[in-house]
Amino acid sequence: MNRTTFSPEINIPRGLVLAISASIILYILVAISAVSVLGWEELSRSSAPFSDIARYALGPNASAIISIMALFATTNTVLLMLLASSRIIYGMASSGSLPPILASVHPRTHAPWIATILSMIIAMSFVFLEDIAFVANVNNFTVFVTFIVINAVLISLRYKKPQIARPFRVPISLGKLAVLPVLGILFNLLMLIQLETRVMAIGLGLGGMGALAALISMRYIKSLYFPSFS
Repeated sequence: MNRTTFSPEINIPRGLVLAISASIILYILVAISAVSVLGWEELSRSSAPFSDIARYALGPNASAIISIMALFATTNTVLLMLLASSRIIYGMASSGSLPPILASVHPRTHAPWIATILSMIIAMSFVFLEDIAFVANVNNFTVFVTFIVINAVLISLRYKKPQIARPFRVPISLGKLAVLPVLGILFNLLMLIQLETRVMAIGLGLGGMGALAALISMRYIKSLYFPSFS
């Protein structure tokens, strides 16, 4: 059997690429279907487009069913995000990028309980903004910035560390320059500049707080374990 069959370094990136490609196709098909049912003029004025599409296509009762389905889907997504964010905080704390206390694991459940509580508090604090669209755009800001940084790091590593092992190599390159990451940066910048100024301000503030926490934590660990270098 081929060695790459069970190679996560190769299969996970391939799986992500295939999953994202399938999602893009599905989103395009959903968009085409939505426009064909209700029309773009009506959709642009709607505050609940999927609910309006269901009501137009299936009758008034369908709107309530779609709303219930959306409620469960949103709850599931929030739970997944809380789980992921707490594990990211735990991983960063374990590697020294955040205060070590966030890497504490509960003795019975073996879960990163302090990181989980912190994620819950941060998520609950956004309720006081009383504007779900604003919260979603702040999240979009962080996603766009994250993707820009990741693509930029990939391009940088191609030049600074060409010798490191790369089980999966991003396709389409001009010499050492990877074309897809460049396009990723440009598209994310295009979406980023369309956000409101206050969204960018909040996003930059949250990013600055995270960078400050990481800097303080790294200096603390450096002084604790490597006092001769501090």
